[in-house]
Amino acid sequence: MHIPINMKIIQFSKHFCFVILILLSTRIVAQRINVNPTILSFNASAGQSATQILTVTNLSDKVQAYQLSLGDWIRDTTGEHRYYAPNTTKRSCAAWVSFDNPVIEVEPQKSRDVRVTLNVPADSMATKEMKWAMIFIQNVKEQTGDDNKAGKMKATIKEIYRIGIHVYQTPPTVTKKEAKAISLVQDKVNKDLYDFTMVNTGMTMLDCKVRLVLTDLASGTEIKLEEQAFPVFPGGIRLIKLEIPKTVPKGKYSMLGILEYDPDMPLEAIESSFEKK
Repeated sequence: MHIPINMKIIQFSKHFCFVILILLSTRIVAQRINVNPTILSFNASAGQSATQILTVTNLSDKVQAYQLSLGDWIRDTTGEHRYYAPNTTKRSCAAWVSFDNPVIEVEPQKSRDVRVTLNVPADSMATKEMKWAMIFIQNVKEQTGDDNKAGKMKATIKEIYRIGIHVYQTPPTVTKKEAKAISLVQDKVNKDLYDFTMVNTGMTMLDCKVRLVLTDLASGTEIKLEEQAFPVFPGGIRLIKLEIPKTVPKGKYSMLGILEYDPDMPLEAIESSFEKK
């Protein structure tokens, strides 16, 4: 679940206000709202419609109104989310997504369902590639302080928080899974890290795992290090930093970076060398 920002607007008069942006922790958001599921995966064909249900639960003690909107996003080489206006990225499906009600009001400790419909256009490009978007759910409830006596300041506090729901659309004919290991090099800053770079050359999102295997050149002893898991969109390049633990004995090693992205596909690997002094 994505946790963008918590915004508090404190207004002391009609003429000026202060805006404070505070990053929220998952725990704080969880006290206010729960949305299920956090990923909507569609597999509609060109010209078809598909609908799924989002359930929004108000965990606060006050009635809350929530607004649903759409945006585009990508993952950069480090896995961070980058956000854009809807329908501005190449693989966006934001224009295909609609809600039965973009604004809902939910009683405290209650839930409401929102129907999310994906309408795939009947053109050939809609069948050739995976597309994705983000649904943002943001509260719009304003809490106003008590009126004060004339001549004194009146405080209005509006707290805004939002979460993001991933939307994936993969046509049933788009099934090619393929990835390539590009490089395995020592990090320029931290000599205990090795940068493993790969690219998703297939047509679907991949759930990847990468790990290092060290082989002591003197004894032949093999050391398998902890793996890292990460998703990569089609066409995406990912750089993963793999750490050599300080517990690895001194010596010269053959080092193999191994990429696994599908049980039915062969492993990708890239070899290098490593000396622990």
